Amino acid sequence: MATNNWVENDLERVIQSFNPANFFGLPSYLFDKKGDLRYCNEEPIKLIRGKWDYYTPFRGWIRYGLNIDKFGSSGAHWLACDGAAGEWAVGFHGIRRDVLEVMKSIAFEGFKVFQGSHSEWGTTSVDIGQNASIFNQKTCGKGVFLTPKIKHLTENIEHCRLTKPIQYNKSYYVETALQCRIHPKKIRVPECSKNEYYVVNDPTYVRPYGILIHFLTEVQAKSILDDNNFNLAPAIPFVK
Repeated sequence: MATNNWVENDLERVIQSFNPANFFGLPSYLFDKKGDLRYCNEEPIKLIRGKWDYYTPFRGWIRYGLNIDKFGSSGAHWLACDGAAGEWAVGFHGIRRDVLEVMKSIAFEGFKVFQGSHSEWGTTSVDIGQNASIFNQKTCGKGVFLTPKIKHLTENIEHCRLTKPIQYNKSYYVETALQCRIHPKKIRVPECSKNEYYVVNDPTYVRPYGILIHFLTEVQAKSILDDNNFNLAPAIPFVK
């Protein structure tokens, strides 16, 4: 019991001293404490944003708010939480390779359509989402991948976890994801994803508004790193 209390107290000390700007090597003006949130719910809570379901993070996850001024002062409606006109959906984006470098790229340049190897998953799958009739192409095509459930990033099948733990200090690692708003009319749902993932072809319709952090012990992190191949692309079996 004493050992557990020490671990909990030590982790709390680490959390209280954690500075996301310093850790990610980003300027402090990119953050906004008004968006900070420490999740206390034991299980994800189902909510609706932009007429799309999403499931909140849960205990263990901490959100560090981002400065949204770069999206313009006229865009407040996209962050609505009451079903108002102009409200955008919510999705999570995991980073599984080169975490610090990718985070910096997104912070300064925004999301990009991934063009590297292993970028074909889901792109040729038929769109089965509620927006399918809006698009000329039946298949989803390339874009930014997101999910309405953060668990889909951390509990992915086939040893292909979509968040990679990176070392913070001698005792702890962190895994990270971006919490984003998504234009609800730009979301595509690949048939092969079992409704677990979205594709947004144009990255300008994905707006990050928070960095999510989850602290892991060294033992937890090394177990994840040993059990997953972070060089693989997301692998979800096709469902007819």
